[in-house]
Amino acid sequence: MNVNNSPKIFVVDDEETIHDLIALIFEEEDYQITSVSNAENLIEKISNEQPNIILLDIHLLDGDGRDLCNMIKASSKTAHIPVLLLSALNFDGLDLSCQPDGIIEKPFDMMNIIQKVNQLLKTNRV
Repeated sequence: MNVNNSPKIFVVDDEETIHDLIALIFEEEDYQITSVSNAENLIEKISNEQPNIILLDIHLLDGDGRDLCNMIKASSKTAHIPVLLLSALNFDGLDLSCQPDGIIEKPFDMMNIIQKVNQLLKTNRV
């Protein structure tokens, strides 16, 4: 696959091991990965990068992923980008207070995250 046509995944997580793991998982799928470990200037970074999907941890050292998800969905520059929330929390009965396009619980199964990302990209015709 031509790298220029490869879908772009934007990862927001403060755990470097998650960055490495996602890069390793999607390397085989020919995806481009951009990773950041904090919420600083997030909308600007996403706007500049124009990813096809965002993988966003709920608990960051400098922010709440649910609030960031709301900011992403409220911005005209980023609202069209699917957001997949990642968290070690059990989501049963959890008030997300945001509208992500999908949720993955940590630790995540490799095939599950690939399937979920591909499904969201297909739904959004990327």
